[in-house]
Amino acid sequence: MASILSAIKNIFVSGEHSDKDKTNITNITRIAINQSGSVGSFYDAYQDQILGKIGISCKTDLSTSQKPLICVVHKGRTRDTENLLEIVGISYALRLSILLKIVQPTGIASLIDYLRVIDKHTRFLYIHQESRIESCQNHLIKVIKSYKSFTLQTSATHIIAQIIWGIHAIVILQLPPDQETEIDNLLQQICHCLNHNEYHMEFTPEIKHLINKIISTTCYSNIHDLTKFTKLDDIYRRISQMRKNFNEHRQLEYILISIPSSSPQHNSNTTVNIDIDRIHIDYLEQYLQQRTSEMKILKLKLDHNLPELLQGNLQEQLNSARDDYLKLKHYHDYDIQCIRESLIKVRQGQPQEILFNTHMNLESPKEIKDRTYKLITNINALEIKGKLIGQLQNDRIEYCNVVQLGIQQGHNEQLINDILFRNDSNKAIFCSTDILKQHSHEQWTTMYCQMNTLRENNSKMSLVYADFTYSTWYLDKIVILTSKEQTIGRCESNSKMISDTIKRKAPPPPSSSNNEYINILLLGESGVGKSTFINAFANYLRFDTLEQAQSGKPVVVIPVSFLITVNNQFDEELVKFGDADSNEDHNNSGQSVTQQCRSYVFEILHGKRMRIIDTPGFGDTRSDNQDELNMKIIFSFINNLTHLNGICLLLKPNVHQLNPFLYSCFTQLFQFFGENIRDHFSFCFTNARSTFFTPGDTRPLLKSLFDSFSIKRIPLEKKNTFCFDSESFRYLVALQKHLVFNEDDKKEFENSWLRSVEESKRFRHFITHELEPYRKNIEWQSIQEAQLQINLMIRPMLEAMRNILRNILLHKTNSSIKLSATHADHPAIICYTCNRNSNKFGPFWILSDYLHHLPNTVSIQSIMKSFRFSSKLSRRKFNVEM
Repeated sequence: MASILSAIKNIFVSGEHSDKDKTNITNITRIAINQSGSVGSFYDAYQDQILGKIGISCKTDLSTSQKPLICVVHKGRTRDTENLLEIVGISYALRLSILLKIVQPTGIASLIDYLRVIDKHTRFLYIHQESRIESCQNHLIKVIKSYKSFTLQTSATHIIAQIIWGIHAIVILQLPPDQETEIDNLLQQICHCLNHNEYHMEFTPEIKHLINKIISTTCYSNIHDLTKFTKLDDIYRRISQMRKNFNEHRQLEYILISIPSSSPQHNSNTTVNIDIDRIHIDYLEQYLQQRTSEMKILKLKLDHNLPELLQGNLQEQLNSARDDYLKLKHYHDYDIQCIRESLIKVRQGQPQEILFNTHMNLESPKEIKDRTYKLITNINALEIKGKLIGQLQNDRIEYCNVVQLGIQQGHNEQLINDILFRNDSNKAIFCSTDILKQHSHEQWTTMYCQMNTLRENNSKMSLVYADFTYSTWYLDKIVILTSKEQTIGRCESNSKMISDTIKRKAPPPPSSSNNEYINILLLGESGVGKSTFINAFANYLRFDTLEQAQSGKPVVVIPVSFLITVNNQFDEELVKFGDADSNEDHNNSGQSVTQQCRSYVFEILHGKRMRIIDTPGFGDTRSDNQDELNMKIIFSFINNLTHLNGICLLLKPNVHQLNPFLYSCFTQLFQFFGENIRDHFSFCFTNARSTFFTPGDTRPLLKSLFDSFSIKRIPLEKKNTFCFDSESFRYLVALQKHLVFNEDDKKEFENSWLRSVEESKRFRHFITHELEPYRKNIEWQSIQEAQLQINLMIRPMLEAMRNILRNILLHKTNSSIKLSATHADHPAIICYTCNRNSNKFGPFWILSDYLHHLPNTVSIQSIMKSFRFSSKLSRRKFNVEM
């Protein structure tokens, strides 16, 4: 710090003095970075500003310069090219004014704003020509000595006494590494032609092709027309044209003469003789150049280089770095401002001691150093990441920042696997972080090669690089997750997570209570026996033999009613089991016994409970669109679940034709859940004793049906196919009602019970061990499901909007109306044809919803004209409270 402070002490107002001058008529030279000056203009050398013109007419002399045009080429980043302003001949006093932003760089001085990095591939083509000299110096000296004859401007220290006109330009080129030698030879040819003016250089198609390979060409000049060209040959032609046309030349240098301090209107402190210590001045300039260049490079990287490298990724990290840059710039600007103010004061001749009382710190303050180091570190990390993204793109590997997927601390491994794979099972995912890549680079490189090998073995496999660097979820080792095992011709659909690969820093959270439930949706046509199957399945799991079931108390999950044939006369007995349930209508044949969806929960393993959802059967005869209505009821009901483990299709084993609605049923299932729900299908056959516990003729019909779908590989295999006989359960219920059977029937039902118990346990193992949860908003995603969610929001939103308008009107009365949703006592629908009761609340009359309970015994078809059904049958009504 002391050395820089010392440099400031030794800065003199003009920077260059003539030892010959004894009368304070001192000449100094300034490159004409401001083109507004003319002979007789006042100049403030403290701040390098052109002021107004002298108030008298000056007699000017115009002469031609005899100096030749100079053209020089500089190569790369060297000691000579580190200071761009010095290359073009700008004096150090003016350079300091530019670096400290005392004066805005225009004209050729604009090269200080050159954005690209100067390196070994950079070339500088410098052109300088003095053409004519305009002067009135002798006349001005006489005027200055007789200062009473004019009015002096307030802050002027000098007057422009002479202007040198000409061409001043520098062309900065960025060369391609593989064409440097050829372009360097071309630049030397151009220099030779301009310096000697021997002949006009011809640009052949080969030369033009070489010029087109130059990465960038930027021209800075005192002649604005030259700065518009971006091709080397165009710049050469334009300079060749104007070198002899002096009318196109512009101000190149100003020769200034000082105003003597003896003028009564002039500050007596304008000429302060301070010895110039160039070592300290150079040190100060080097400091300012370094800070300016550093800030320029940081901005260039943040605004241009990084966005191109990152290709739209890591926007949050990039924006954070830009914010850090703005904070750093604030400290940088304040640092420059302190130096600028102190320098101007010293130039104005104030005592040197003021430097010790300022707030400036000419060494980079610690705050600037720390912020700069942090920003550079972050930018370097993003540059490395950008190069990695480019490498991944070249290798056709998708980059994924897992933060964008919502992965965070607290997620378990299975959930992360589900999020990463989504519904794409043909995928391999490379999980890593920047730290792991740095510390285990050899392992990272090996596993990266393995990813490419996976692509070679399966060209259709998608590869993903999952970056955990910015996630709060802790990854402690590099892993590759593979979604499927490859087989001949195709791959299996279920994803597989490599065990012991990802370990969390914190212990996994306790399982949600929702995971204790295994949710199974039961579907089947009317009359197939879904309700009976649920009862039978619960009892098969509880009692291993029919004898145990007889001596114990049978499980009643759903009340059932059925006809059974007894004795040799084939008499029929109506057997009812369990308490009556309004949801089960046993009185109308042809229509579904189950009226609405209802879930039944019972324990199937320790800590695991099965929630089986009984549904209305399809093939219902009540109306043509009853099956469609039932599907809407089903989707609305399961929408309240967090997950679904499986869908069980209940069928009879020996049918000759499938129900026509079955095709529509599967289509709607795929539309609502997505095509991967196929891996969660299971097929259960009732009354399978007649087909020796096989699917019978129904299986080939199902295979033919599945082949007709665009979605292929719907599994129908031994592992997801189960055969039961519900007759043995009906026999058990009949015994409870004291009906008598012969010994042959008893033995046959006992064997059937044993076989059904075996199948039930296999089914239990399948749903508890083979089926993973199909989670809502993760695997469970579709347009139809989104439409359902939107439809469910419409009524509450409209009611809320309407009530907000009411409350706006009621605000002045200091009262309000509150809407509250309550569950209806029974499943109900809103009737729009019945008269609705109106109730007055404050100044408003509100029509209450008129709810009809869903009928059990009346045909839906008979009331279709009176009821209008929405896509969701509402189970809620709105209460209004004051």
